[in-house]
Amino acid sequence: MTRRLVILIAALLLAAGCAPMPEGGEPAADSELGTFALIDHAVAQGRIDYSTGMLYKIYAQHDPMSLPDEFQSDLIGMVGAPLETEIERNWHRILPEHRAEISQYIGHLLDMDDSETQLDDVTPDRLDQERNRLD
Repeated sequence: MTRRLVILIAALLLAAGCAPMPEGGEPAADSELGTFALIDHAVAQGRIDYSTGMLYKIYAQHDPMSLPDEFQSDLIGMVGAPLETEIERNWHRILPEHRAEISQYIGHLLDMDDSETQLDDVTPDRLDQERNRLD
């Protein structure tokens, strides 16, 4: 059962363009990685920041010609809802200039502010604010 689960997870990662990294953390060849995996690798290495990475993922999904050549691949990676969910959850980590550009592609994010998207903020004060807002 465990072996089947490992095989299933590996297959899902490959299908999503998120091929696992070999030992040492370096990709075997860029052509084997999807666009999103290339972007994630660049963020992990510190070559680009998280905010730029999110902008590049939006480019990959909506405007591939705007994506720098080093991140282009035949495999894209996650699309649609998973990307939008990641952006919504991390909106507070995205630079204002990137927010404006991302909002051009995903219009419903335009009206968000920092307090609306910090889903990992479950402090008592935050929970009280949400309860009061709902009452």
